[in-house]
Order: sequence, then C-alpha cells, then structure tokens
Amino acid sequence: MTAPPLPQAPQAPVLDVPPERDVRRAADAVRLIVSGAVLVATVLLAVATRSFARQVQHGLITAVAALPVGVRDVLVAVVQIAAVLGPVAAVVVVVRRRRGDALLRVLPAAALGALLAGALVHTVLTHSRPAEWPAVLTDHRALLPVGWPSAVYLASCASAAVTAGPWLSRRWRHAVWQSVAGSVVLSAAAAAVLPMDGVAALAIGGVAASIVLLFGGAPPDRPGPRAVANALVACGLPITVLHEVPASDQRDSEGIRYLAETTEGRNSVRVLGREDHNRDLFHRLWRRLLLTEPGDLAIEPLAAAEHELVMLVAAGHTGARVVEPVTAFPVAGGGAMLVTDDDSRERVLFGGAAGGAWSGSFGGSSGGSSAGPEDAAGSPDSEDAALTDAWRSVAHLQQHRIAHRALTPDHILVAPDGSTRLEAFARARLDASPTQLGTDLAVLLATSGARIGPERAVACALAGLGPDRLATVLPYLQTLALIGSPARHAVAEHDRAAAQAARAAAKHRTLRAGGGPSLLRDLSAAVREACHVEEPKKAHLARLTWKKALALVGALLVIHLILPQLANAGTATAALKTADWWWVLAAVPIVLLSQVFSAFLQAGTIPERLPFPPNVLVQFASSFLNRITPNNVGGMALNLRFLQKAGVETGSATAAVGLQSVAGALASGIVSVTFFAWTGQRHSGVHLGTPSGHWLLPAICALLVAAGLLALTGPGRRFVHDKVWHFLKAAGQTVAAVATSPTRLTEIAGGALGLPLIQISALAICLHAFGVHIPLGQVGAVYMASRIVASATPTPGGLGALEAALITGMTALGAAAGPVTSAVLVYRLISFWLNIPVGAVALQIVQRRGYV
Repeated sequence: MTAPPLPQAPQAPVLDVPPERDVRRAADAVRLIVSGAVLVATVLLAVATRSFARQVQHGLITAVAALPVGVRDVLVAVVQIAAVLGPVAAVVVVVRRRRGDALLRVLPAAALGALLAGALVHTVLTHSRPAEWPAVLTDHRALLPVGWPSAVYLASCASAAVTAGPWLSRRWRHAVWQSVAGSVVLSAAAAAVLPMDGVAALAIGGVAASIVLLFGGAPPDRPGPRAVANALVACGLPITVLHEVPASDQRDSEGIRYLAETTEGRNSVRVLGREDHNRDLFHRLWRRLLLTEPGDLAIEPLAAAEHELVMLVAAGHTGARVVEPVTAFPVAGGGAMLVTDDDSRERVLFGGAAGGAWSGSFGGSSGGSSAGPEDAAGSPDSEDAALTDAWRSVAHLQQHRIAHRALTPDHILVAPDGSTRLEAFARARLDASPTQLGTDLAVLLATSGARIGPERAVACALAGLGPDRLATVLPYLQTLALIGSPARHAVAEHDRAAAQAARAAAKHRTLRAGGGPSLLRDLSAAVREACHVEEPKKAHLARLTWKKALALVGALLVIHLILPQLANAGTATAALKTADWWWVLAAVPIVLLSQVFSAFLQAGTIPERLPFPPNVLVQFASSFLNRITPNNVGGMALNLRFLQKAGVETGSATAAVGLQSVAGALASGIVSVTFFAWTGQRHSGVHLGTPSGHWLLPAICALLVAAGLLALTGPGRRFVHDKVWHFLKAAGQTVAAVATSPTRLTEIAGGALGLPLIQISALAICLHAFGVHIPLGQVGAVYMASRIVASATPTPGGLGALEAALITGMTALGAAAGPVTSAVLVYRLISFWLNIPVGAVALQIVQRRGYV
C-alpha cells in the first residue's frame, strides 16, 4: 500500500510592502505638550514664588545635611556611576543594532537639551536657589567632582534617553528612562541637584527629544507587516500575499490598510496600534473642549476593532448596505486588526482612492478585474445615482438610530452597477442621540456638496432620505457640527476657492458684510427650498460660547483689574464736580471718533471695497474685545473673522490685519518723532523707559533655527509647500494691490495717523477741562512715550501702566499732581471704560447680523 501524503506546511505569505519609513508620531506631540506644561509650571513657580521656592528647597537641604556623611557619599557615588554607565550602555545597544538613524536623532537631542537647560538654569532657576546650597556639598567625597552630574548633564541624558526610545524594545526603553529618572531623584536626595532643577531637567529632556523626533521622524508605533501576516494565519485565513496600500491612499487616523490575497479571494485589513490610539487623543480632547456632546470612545486597539466589527453587523441588519465583516483579531506588539471582504471592482465615491482603485497591478490574481478609467471617474449621472443609493443606506441607519460619525464620500464604496456599500464604522454609536444623527447628515451633505455643488448634493439627499428626514439636518448645518471631520476642511477649501474665483472675476468688487461664499449657507437654503420648510433655530453644540468666554474673562478682569481701580472712584467723582462739563462732554465724541479712523485703516488694507457702517460696528466690537484681551488679540481676531465672512481669502485677510498693525506702528513712530521734535529738549528731566531689546537676538536665532528645520527636513518642506506657500501668495497679492492704489494708501495713512492724534486731542481737552494748561506738543510727547511704556505691560489696553505714565509725565512737566490725576482718570473713563458698554452692544449686533 502507498502511504497517504503528509500534509504540507503552509507557505509563508509573501509581503509586498514598502520599506519602513519614519513618521511624526502623535506620542511625541503629546509628550511635547505635557513636558512643556511641566516646564512652564516650574519656571512660573520659580519666578512667581521665589521666596517660597527657596524656603522649600532650604528645608530639603537641611534634611539632607542631617544624614550621615557615609550615606550621602554612597548616594552621590551611585548617581555618578549611573550617570556615566547609563548613556554608554544606551549608545552600545543602539550601535550593536546598527541603528545609525537613531544616533542622528540622539546626538542633536542631547545637545539641544543641554543648551536649553544651560540657558534656563543660569537665567531663571538660579534666583530660586537657597544661598546655603553650595556649602552642603563641600564635605562630600565622590568619584568625580562634587556637584556632578549637574542639571544640564541630566537634561542632556533625559533628552537622549527619550529620543532613543522608538528604536529600543519596551524593556530597554523603560530601563534607560528609569535610570535617568532615578539619577535625578537620587541627586535631589543627596542635594547634588536641587528638586526644582531636577524637575526642569526632566521636562527639558522631554521637550528637546519631542522637538527632534517631530522634525526628524521616528519608526511608527504600530505592528509591522510580518506580525500582521502571522496574525492573519493564526486566525485561519490562508493568505498568500499581503499588500500594503500605498501611502498616498492611506487615510489619516484610520490605521494602516493592507490587502490580503487568500486562496479563496481578497480581504481588506485595517491594522490599529498605539499610534492610532494616541493620535485619536487630540481628536477626542478637541471635541470634548468645544462640544457639549462629543460622543467619542476612548478604547484600546483590540476593543476598537471589536467595536467596529459589532457595528458592521448591527448596521447590516438594518438593511443598510455595508462591507462584510470577517473577523477582528489581536496583532503582536499591542495592535489589532479588522478584516473585511474586498471587491477589486469597487471604487470610492467621486473617484477617490480605495482598496480596489489602485489594485489593478495585482488584481488579476484574485480573479476580479479592476475598474477602468471611465468607471473610476464616473459621469455626473452615475455619481448622483450612487450618492442617492448611499443616502438610502443612511436612511436605514437613521431609522434604527445608528450614527456612523465618519460619514464622508471616502467611506462609500461604489460597484460597477452603481450600488454602494458603507465602511469605516470605528466611531459608530448605537442608540445615537438626535445631535449625533443630525451631525451624520450634515457631514455627508457638506462633503458631497463641496464636490458636486449644493444643488446636486441636496437633490440626491432628498431622493434617498425623503423631505421629512432631510429637513432634520437644518439645525446642524453649522461649522461646529463638522469639527473633527474632513468635512470642515472640505467646506473651508470650497469657500476659499469660491472667494478666489470671485476676486479674479471682479478685481474691484464691493464686499457685503457676512456675504462671502458659504457652502453651509447655500446648502441650508437648498434644503429649505426642497423641503418647503422655514429655517429652524440652530442646534446648541458649543460647550464654550462667546457669552461664556466673555463672562469668564470679564470676571477675571473685575477681580484683577477693575477692583483695584475702584480705590480711585472717589477721586474721579470729586474731579467731575469741579470740571468744566462742556469741555468734558466735548471729549466724548472725539474719543468715539477713533473707531471711524480704525474703519478707514481696515478699509485701506484690502483691495476690495468694504461697506462702511458694518466696518465701523466691527471696530466698536473690536475695541470691546481689546479691553478684555492683552495686546489687542481679541480685536485682531474679530477683524480677521469679519473679513473672512465678507468674502476675503484667509491669506489676504491675515495680510490685511498684519498691514493694520504695521501701519499703526509706523504711524506711531512718525507721530512720536514729530511731537518729540516739537517739544525739544527743554524738559529733559522727563525719563519714561522703553522696553528692552535684550530678547531680540535670541528671537532672531530661534527664527533662523526654525527656518533651517523647515528648509532641511522633508516634513518642513512639505508643510511650507502645502500650507505656507498659498497663504503667502495670497498675502503678497493683497499687499501688491494695496500698494498700487492711491485711494487705499490714503485710507491707510489717514486711519493710522488719525488714531493717535484723536487720542492726543481728547487728552488735551480733558486736561483743559481741569485747568491744566500744557502745550499740545508736550501733551503729544508725553502721550506717545506713555503708550510705549504701556505696550510693554500685559494688561488689556495698558490699564494701570498708561495712567501711571501719563500722570508721571505731566507732573514732570510742572503741572499740579491733583488736577493732572483727575484729568487722566476722566480721560481713561471716556476712552477706556466707555467703549466697554458701547462695544458690547456692537458685538451683539454684528453677531446677530452674521458679520462675524
């Protein structure tokens, strides 16, 4: 008899994957934020509570001095041995593994950590050290010089340890990091390093390492293709070839996608790792900060894969057409995978990338045929039919209260016969709330409208959903509903392209406040017309609204700024009784007229024509925000938003706001020089300090380093090309158009010069009302010098600093202190405090009318 053949062992799958590439990991961004927060807190503690920090650290030194000398010597010796052997061992491990790319990151990180620590320790932390500290170390006996390792060396070691982590195994990574942290703790216990210096060293290590890893890249924290192939074999799938989807067709925050060819067909494999969990952290935190109902799940990779598997099964039972789930399975290295069926003939709606869209090069081995060019692109009629079919599946999900929560055309697969299937249910929810269901409709309607226009998108949705269900999307057609979704970027790009087209079509057009291109507004109008309904009230989605933010800032303003000013309320009230009321009242309209000059300045910084009344209203609202935010940040943001809503492209709007700041600075310089020359040197005893420029050189060096990183690294060059270039191009076009228009230059000059001159005139009138007779040239000189002093303070509008500088300057010119103080307080009452109620009303008006 012939013996039966022995079963053959399955052949190892063939891996068709590109070489491993370094990426910018979310974990490094998280570490940078956490380490930076710890470092800032340490610096603030050292600066703001200098005496308290000295006392606490003095107590520790006293406790250490009480220890036996032998114990302290042993601690110092252990720290010094670990500080020498730890870095040497790490370098040996990296070299033995032949990871030269790791050394190219470790060495710059160590140098950057030492540089940052040296600058910080010798400029900030030195002042928080107790005077007794160096004397404690004099009786130590150590292998190396006493006081070594220093905080600078420990920061360098921490930077190197964190940077080498991605190239080390988890065990080695933990060992190296624990040795560094232990060295810091033991150094603090032996008083070789002060606690605050040790905490700063660890924080600087995290900051420096994260910066280097974010710019240089690191291996991804995901399972490799071999581990994925082993997991597929372990779960019973007889795969022959594993293909990784090209990087251009991968989808952000959705893991790594593979195609697995088996003896029975093809499967799509999506692999999740710790990197995806960390990257999703920013998405969850951002939505939780802004939205009242974020509804995000924070689960590990395996639980996320199992959740999506369950949601696909549940969605399929509703009657919706979805991809067929196969299995969810863990992958070695802390990852997990979700396996679904794959049809090589399918493409993504609107011709985007999909598993089958790029698989023509090897699709023949699976028995399927790849879609041809004409099928991939699709005619408008076929696209509308496919989108309508997808909306029918969405209707089934809505009926059973299942929210997809990532419903975009990229997650709609289209077969050659026009039928569609939905995929990517990782964030889906059962028993979804009306907000989650309405947001689903808004996201798909916005993303499809950005591709095919609002009329076609609404027509497809109406055919698939029906008028009653389609009308439920109206409260959610707002920007907040798109946060954390690609829909927000798609809508912004659509509106930007529309603004560019309008600008090219009409070079000297007249803008309409709040009338710029808005896809969401057009979609809302189309839905109301199709469903024959009135516009409903927008859903309340924001956790932090303008009113809440202003109430919070206002409360802080009252506590920290307004309450101390109440001590002068009696003086100001008494001054009003003795003042010449007609002169005081004459100053009120002059100060309010400054908003008109601001409107002229803003109108001159853009080539288009701005409507004047809304522009003036926005300037009053900006003045209100400037009263509660330092350095005019709130006003600049509101002006930027006003220009964007009026139809000005983001780059042009930003350039316009920047031009306003530059023109204001130049005008202030011209007015200052004029009044200083007018006043002369007769009162050389007036000395008002100006901000020091000792930070100028470090700032220039930081800018040069940042420019070098952007120019020399691949991610930096891509960032400049994709994000910065279009922005700078639009800004340059705006500046060029303004510079060649005499009308715009006149408006800029008149507005910029009129702002300080009107304030000087109001101050002179207030001084005259209280019997203070100082020549106008001297009033202008004191006012401009006081503005320079007040600009160096972080308080909104220079509150407190401007008053003190004005009173000091006027009294130095020989005026009586009492009348000058009263005049300055009344001037600030009109110019600062009166703008708050007027600006608050203006802000409500411009918001209600949709100008911002």
